[in-house]
Amino acid sequence: MEDIKREAVESKNKNELAVVSESDTKIPEGAYVLKLAKPYTYEDKTYNEFVFDFESLTGIDMIDIETEMAAMGEFAISPEISLSFLSRMAAKAAKVDSDAILHLPFREFGKVKNRTQNFLLDTGFTEKVL
Repeated sequence: MEDIKREAVESKNKNELAVVSESDTKIPEGAYVLKLAKPYTYEDKTYNEFVFDFESLTGIDMIDIETEMAAMGEFAISPEISLSFLSRMAAKAAKVDSDAILHLPFREFGKVKNRTQNFLLDTGFTEKVL
């Protein structure tokens, strides 16, 4: 595997360590970068990190998520608490197949779910659950 020059990307969350990313990849402003604890392989592709660009999502993406879920016989009455909806939304933001997110190790999946849920709540699209 080739050497990759790494650079630090400032994290907005004070409780997180600085996140690193490949220097030849442009990280969109406001994107969430999840550095995986160890390399993750899904369908012959190995991931060291995921870049979630939630700000790039559109209404069409939301409809695509609902369509994908309906094809699987799933429905999200409350998207902000539907694990299926949140994982598919995260996949759209990371531009990966939704199964790549769904098959993440539990700890990593939880981080993705939480960040996706927080973004969805912050948009005002759904009401915050107390």
